[in-house]
Amino acid sequence: MFSILLLLIPTISAKATVKKTVVGVSSAFIERSGSTTLSVFISSDEKIAGGSFDIHYNPEQLRINASDVKMTDTLSEYLSVGGSDASGKISISFAKASGSVIDGTVMEVKATVLSAGYGNINNLILENTELYDGQGKRITTQLINGQIKPFVGKESTHSNAVTVDKPWLITVSRPYNPATLNTSAVTLKRGSTDFPIELEVVNDRQFRVKPIGSYIRSTYTLEITDQLRSINGAKLNEPVRLKFKVN
Repeated sequence: MFSILLLLIPTISAKATVKKTVVGVSSAFIERSGSTTLSVFISSDEKIAGGSFDIHYNPEQLRINASDVKMTDTLSEYLSVGGSDASGKISISFAKASGSVIDGTVMEVKATVLSAGYGNINNLILENTELYDGQGKRITTQLINGQIKPFVGKESTHSNAVTVDKPWLITVSRPYNPATLNTSAVTLKRGSTDFPIELEVVNDRQFRVKPIGSYIRSTYTLEITDQLRSINGAKLNEPVRLKFKVN
């Protein structure tokens, strides 16, 4: 079982170094019909010269228009194209003469949920994924599919108000893949608005979540989804939400 064990004040420990190439689509929790924004990301320490992949979804459950798909600056050095050119599919391809390390969001997708409610799961499935290095060799890649669904997981509330720069140390039950540690897997919200965070690998079972800048007086929700994977690719046993206040 791969699960969150503790949320603690940071300690000092040796850093993990293992990293694998990951292509993923973020997940989102939504209780009813409405819109949500998803990110498509690549995280790797290998030099990638090009690649392509498709994301398939059920158009009876989700509506995604061509104008709802935006490329980010992460692939600005590449000749790239991406978008939704057919109902039920989003595609992206990119290439350049030499490889570079890619670690970030390559595309943002606004999805309108047509089917929601308890038990409904809207899947976004990666297919036809190919990444290559500068010599044309295919790069072994772990895929993380996305989902839009109601939240079913562990929820807790921190008992006391925290300081304006409070960091959180997360401990998991098994070694995690640091390539899956990103803002698709870990988010912080002030109300319904995303709050910027920095994620730091501490060791193979711990990572630190720190605010970028200072919190302001409000209620926050720290959320960890099953986008975080173990070294062997296992999902978290259940997502986690921690609510806390800053006075």
